Amino acid sequence: MNRLTFLFTVIVGVSLLACRPAPAEEHDMADARKLEDTPKLTVRGEAQLQRPADQLRLNIGVLTEDKEAGVALKQNNRLMENVVDALLKVGLTEDEYETGRFRIRPQYSRRPRQPDPDWQPKIIGYEVVNSITIKTKQLDLIGELIGAANRAGANTTDIAGFELSDPRKYRGEAIAEATKNALDDARTLAEAASLNLVRILAINLDSVPNRMPEMTFAARAKPMADMGGAPPITPGDVTVSATVTVVYEIAPKQQP
Repeated sequence: MNRLTFLFTVIVGVSLLACRPAPAEEHDMADARKLEDTPKLTVRGEAQLQRPADQLRLNIGVLTEDKEAGVALKQNNRLMENVVDALLKVGLTEDEYETGRFRIRPQYSRRPRQPDPDWQPKIIGYEVVNSITIKTKQLDLIGELIGAANRAGANTTDIAGFELSDPRKYRGEAIAEATKNALDDARTLAEAASLNLVRILAINLDSVPNRMPEMTFAARAKPMADMGGAPPITPGDVTVSATVTVVYEIAPKQQP
C-alpha cells in the first residue's frame, strides 16, 4: 500500500468514527424509537369549579370641562378630593385605592360643512379626566361606595370586575379534579377495550385562565341620581378551570 492510499484509508476511517453516535447516544435513540412504537392511550380531563367572588375592582372618575385648562383642572381636583373623602367615610381604607388615570385633553371646534380653504380647528376648551382604581374585599359596601362617590361629584363609574383574591387557592382544587377525571376516563376506556394501563408516560397541565363574571356597570351621575342611587349589584361566581392531559402506555389484557 503506497502512502497516498494509506492516508486516504485513515481519513475515511476517522470520518466514519466521527459520524458514528456514541454508545450513550445510541442507547437514547433506541429508547426514543422504542417509546415512539409503544402503544399509548391519551386522555384529557377537565374541571370547572364555581367559587364566589370575594374581591371587587372598581373605577370611579371625575370629568370636568372648561374653556380654560386651569379652571377645569381646579374643579376636577376639588371634586376628586370630595369623592375620596366620601369613600373613606363610607369605610374604604387608604390601601384599597390608587390613582387610575389622569388626562388633560384640548377640545377643538367642529369642522363646518362648507369650510373656508384656510379653515383650521381651534381649541375651544379643555377636558380633564381623573379616576381612582379601587380593589376591595368589602363587597357589602359596593352600593354605598358608588352612591357616596356619585353624591360627592363622581360622574363616571365602572365595575372592572369581580375576582378571587387568592386564585391559587382554588387552582389546586381544579387541577386535582381535572386529574381525577382524566384517570377515571383512562380506566373506563381501558376496561371497555380490554387493555391494561401499564404506566403513565406523561402528564401535561394546560394553562386555562379563570373566567370572571361577565358584569359591567357604567353610568353618568344624572341617570344614577334619577334611579335613586346606585343599583343593586350581585358579585356572582368566578369559574376556575383546569385541563390535564395524561398519556398511558397500554398493553392487551392476557386472556385466561
